Amino acid sequence: MQTQTKEPNFLRRMTGRLRPAFSAHPYLSTAALALVLELALEMLGRHSPLQGVVFLFAHPVHFLANAGIIMTTLAVSHLFKRRNFFLPFFAGLWLLLGLANAVVQCFRSTPLGAVDLAILPSAVSIIGIYIDAWMIALLAALLLACVGWIVSALIHSDKRAPDYKRAGAFVLASACLAAACYGATLLGDGREKRKEVYSNIMDAYDRYGFVYCFCTGALDRGVDEPEFYSQADVDRLVDSLEPGAVPEERPDVIMIQLESFFDVAHLDDVSYDEDPIPVFRELKENYSSGFLTVPSVGAGTANTEFEVLSGMSLDFFGMGEYPYMTVLQEEACETVATDLKDLGYKAHAVHNNTGTFYMRNVVFSQLGFDTFTPIEFMNGIEYNPIGWAKDEILTGEIMKALESSDEPHFVFAITVQGHGKYQRGIDSAEAESLNITWADDEEDQDALAYYLSQLRETDAFIGALRDALEQRGRPAVLVLYGDHLPNFDIGSDQLENGDIFQTEYVIWDNMGLPAEDKDLEAYQLSAHVLEKLGIGGGILTRYHQQMAGSPDYETGLQLLEYDTLYGDFYCYGGTNPYTASDLRMGLDPIVVRDASWSDGVLTVTGDGFTAWSRVAVGEDELDTVFVDEHTVTAELDEPPEAETPLTVRQRAANKSGVLGESEPYYW
Repeated sequence: MQTQTKEPNFLRRMTGRLRPAFSAHPYLSTAALALVLELALEMLGRHSPLQGVVFLFAHPVHFLANAGIIMTTLAVSHLFKRRNFFLPFFAGLWLLLGLANAVVQCFRSTPLGAVDLAILPSAVSIIGIYIDAWMIALLAALLLACVGWIVSALIHSDKRAPDYKRAGAFVLASACLAAACYGATLLGDGREKRKEVYSNIMDAYDRYGFVYCFCTGALDRGVDEPEFYSQADVDRLVDSLEPGAVPEERPDVIMIQLESFFDVAHLDDVSYDEDPIPVFRELKENYSSGFLTVPSVGAGTANTEFEVLSGMSLDFFGMGEYPYMTVLQEEACETVATDLKDLGYKAHAVHNNTGTFYMRNVVFSQLGFDTFTPIEFMNGIEYNPIGWAKDEILTGEIMKALESSDEPHFVFAITVQGHGKYQRGIDSAEAESLNITWADDEEDQDALAYYLSQLRETDAFIGALRDALEQRGRPAVLVLYGDHLPNFDIGSDQLENGDIFQTEYVIWDNMGLPAEDKDLEAYQLSAHVLEKLGIGGGILTRYHQQMAGSPDYETGLQLLEYDTLYGDFYCYGGTNPYTASDLRMGLDPIVVRDASWSDGVLTVTGDGFTAWSRVAVGEDELDTVFVDEHTVTAELDEPPEAETPLTVRQRAANKSGVLGESEPYYW
């Protein structure tokens, strides 16, 4: 028996015209809706109605594979009594993802991927840098309206008993169509073609479509097991490697990943009066340097970071995968940090941004670091016009790490000042003062002017750090490289080097190492640096040092990546020798030495406090005022009861958790 309920006027108007068609031909109408949705998603993702139509005719099988996936999800609605609610609900979810993809590509080069949903909590904290306040308010209002519509539609939608037999057959037929078309693309393109296209996520989305790539990214995880994987295969490879060299000297090794760092001189049709990177240019001319091929453009910092630290290639992982968000949540692995720790080094990470972004506060323990100093453990920070911390703060933090003990040190630092969005925080007056010309659009020139102003300050940081290392007098190697190109609309044909996936690196030293210019992959950089220092390192490091350029180089690299992260650890004798380190947040502990209460104000004194310190009385965290690194205050109506534990916590800058806490002080 069908239950009739009265719908709100707005809902009746929205669905009144379409409902008769869906009632008369529910399955045919659902298929038609899937085709329309797929076309709409491609138009949105390509920012062009015409290009959406071009995709339909240029790649019809790919188009049908996308539509089949959509149709399968829509078909599920026919299994529910409230079909008239779930059908538009599922369609709305796809449309929402398509809109999000279109918006994301306005701010970065790479499309929306399933992994973006995993880092959404961290991304929310920086959305204000990319979107104006009125847009945030509008989005919040739209979200509330959508929630209201969902609740209202669910309450007022009519119920009808589903025909489970036909509905089930329709779901099965839709899934078979999606699988058949998906399989046809796999057979048609071949493994090597797919690997080539998947290595550039923009090309993948352009060729295969949004839904196809989004779902592939959600399901395709990790490194595929090689065709030939056995203990004998791995033993044969490992036995072919020579033992690692032991260095006579152990210099401090400092690696700096420079956010969006790029020599604009490689860009066509750009002119400016003042070189924004004189220090980096001088280093390029006098020390080892070259182009560095990185796995992403305009975004994806963590993946370049992963390749450099681990020596593993992202080419063998799933489409758009961030190993930081997947396998490294659970599995520790060999890295340049562990290689150097085997020689008695201490390993430190430093980043002038929140420690929870890309879950580095978890991942850096899997990568073997002893300490991690994010922005929450720094004082004296200055910010650029759009709110990113300036890089100059890193000089003192890096030197502090180097002076923290008598052992040699490995310091991996990540800058943030050069981060976009570049269209904000600058006006045409500064563009004119720099005499910049690029393209015909004044806004583009303003954005480039802002970017160059940030490059100049990051370059000044590089110079200050180099000078500090020279004055310190201890043997040191400083490795500098860009993580990816800045998020401008730049094509390979606009670059002197002809590749948007290339940044640059330079290796400065005060030891007289011979200069050698060589182009590298990001996953080869650390092994190259250690080789220059006469260090062999672990299995992956030695593999790069001894096998790079050999015919089976990539095959062997995939074998090792699978074995060390997903396989049986044959290369280590059957057991992973690497375990998560006892990562300490900040170089110095947070200490509470004393506390006093007067007139409703609790005053806490100690060491290691920053602007992100929060006083906690028992389990209650109080609104806290940062006075200086030794003093914080909080409002409290009455003094704590005797023996109440009082601590100071370091709250993550994006409010996503607590990064550290003092030992309790008892009142």
